[in-house]
Amino acid sequence: MKVLYMTNIPAPYRVDFFNKLAKKCDLTVLFESKNSSERNEEWYKDNKYNFNYKILTRKKYLKTLMGVLKEKYDLVVIGCYATLPAAIARFYLKYKKIEYAISADGGFAEDKIFLTKWLKTFFISSATYWLSTGEGTSKYLMSYGAKKENIYTFHFTSLNKEDIVTEPIPYLEKQKIRKKLNFDYDKIFVSVGQLVYRKGYDLFLDAIKENKWNNTAFIIAGVGEKMEEYQKYVEENHIQNVFFVGFKDKKEVLELYKMSDIFFFPTRYDIWGLVVNEAMACGLPVISTNKALASLELISDEYLYSPNDREKLAKLLTEFNNKEAASLYEIGKQNLETIKNYHIEQMVEDHLSIFKTIIKKINKK
Repeated sequence: MKVLYMTNIPAPYRVDFFNKLAKKCDLTVLFESKNSSERNEEWYKDNKYNFNYKILTRKKYLKTLMGVLKEKYDLVVIGCYATLPAAIARFYLKYKKIEYAISADGGFAEDKIFLTKWLKTFFISSATYWLSTGEGTSKYLMSYGAKKENIYTFHFTSLNKEDIVTEPIPYLEKQKIRKKLNFDYDKIFVSVGQLVYRKGYDLFLDAIKENKWNNTAFIIAGVGEKMEEYQKYVEENHIQNVFFVGFKDKKEVLELYKMSDIFFFPTRYDIWGLVVNEAMACGLPVISTNKALASLELISDEYLYSPNDREKLAKLLTEFNNKEAASLYEIGKQNLETIKNYHIEQMVEDHLSIFKTIIKKINKK
């Protein structure tokens, strides 16, 4: 089974997925770029590529792209449908009358501009098959012309099976990590994300500024253009116990999750939100906006709020701050039950099954 998969950048979790998938099929991956301006270079440092791949560069852009496309494959999967390489691939595949699949991580159909909706419909409906991360993504795809009978879902994640704990971290173990990292607080809320407008940390800070949090800490791991602005806002409004700890690698983030009590995700918009998976895999309760499909798919509605609903967020934070350790443990345990199959090994098996089904359909025609 020979497969071409086109995607944007070599995100570490995707590289891990491709490494495992390549053990089960003849895989070629075409990356549109070697990195993203939104990501810290440290994010890519541990990537190891145990599969066939090409990265588009300015000098040999079209030559590399067409060279890869002209190979014969059993299936072509386009992971970023609205980019120039994807557009070129679409026209080439249509010209050659080759059926292909589009894979989408998520999305919200909220287009107010007719041209935007028309372009999305044009690109998405041009495929014959679609790969989806769940019910929300499938609805998104269908709103732009995808056919329900040809949509296949998979478990979307950045986690290996071994990354998912079997039980929430006991409170005594959390306390040990807190002392080690000098965060000796009774209750710790944690969040991981880029410090940019889209992630909504300004809305979060506004929601907590009027309360006295005493022995409660709020830790935000990440970097971005808004960091100095947010730090200044905290100082000017005398907001207690907010810590911006900068970029953290996977191991360091895991420690933050394990010592914390609750994860918060104030995003204005995320097509999925893999940090939700990661927090749940450490047995954490999650408070999130309803603008990330991971939250909509995986989190109970009672712990969701609209991004601008300051009162609901403040209420949720206060409610969780007052919960006993035993209550948080039970919510974390429920989250572990929900997330237990969201690991890369399952994601590989899902894709192999989908690929075989689609290839069988193609060969019947």
